[in-house]
Amino acid sequence: MPLIRPARTALLLSIALCSLPATAALDLTRADENLSALVKMRCSIDPKENVVTWLKSTIFAQLPAKAPSAILGFGGYNICRMGPLEDGSWRFISRELSFYRDLASGRLLDTWANPVTGKTNTVIHVANDPVNNLFGSKRHHGSPNIYPWTGGGGDLLMTFNAPLTDAHPLPPKDFPEESSAGVYAGSEHFMFLTPRASIDDTSVHNSPASYGWTRIGPWPPWIKMGTHEGSLLYIAQGPKLGGSAELPADMQALIEAKYPEVASAPAAQS
Repeated sequence: MPLIRPARTALLLSIALCSLPATAALDLTRADENLSALVKMRCSIDPKENVVTWLKSTIFAQLPAKAPSAILGFGGYNICRMGPLEDGSWRFISRELSFYRDLASGRLLDTWANPVTGKTNTVIHVANDPVNNLFGSKRHHGSPNIYPWTGGGGDLLMTFNAPLTDAHPLPPKDFPEESSAGVYAGSEHFMFLTPRASIDDTSVHNSPASYGWTRIGPWPPWIKMGTHEGSLLYIAQGPKLGGSAELPADMQALIEAKYPEVASAPAAQS
């Protein structure tokens, strides 16, 4: 093997270092860099890129004076894009599908034997289109929002807590089996984890991430438990994927057959 003289070695090393991606640490106390980290973690700073996140969940029934009991499997995905707005904020545009599964076999369900009522219910899966949001806007805060990043061991951690309350779309007097109450109340809690080095790397548009999701909410209408006391607890986790081709095969087949429009994020904010 030919030897490389020291002067040439230094030159090659200099060229190599110049070609490395920039990795100056973002200052997460600055609103713009804090928001940039959030966009890269949750989706992508490339407005044309469709980003898929996937989750796998177990659903527990929470009944008065009883320990939570696992009753259903649940799995789904979100496909999103994010784009910058003139005021410095970013709009989040997405669609999502989630499917109920048999807890033991994992198969997608058409019907389900409800262990609480003893009845068999027709399963209605979840299709949310669109699911949009706005990040970094001054409209509601008066000043830029600083998102609560924490970190350690080379990773950054972000949590979101979303209390939910609204008029129930199905009035109990008209839908006694389907409506849990006059008010829909619950909460969702997200925890995202992403590599700090990827967030700081300016050549990376879409930082790898994994996340956990917890939801507490009323009985969904298709379970037909009306105002029966109790609620559902969803415990889920999942990663970003390289695309919808990495979803479970049965989900891909169902999306292709029944939900082809959810193969990409919406073209514009709705």
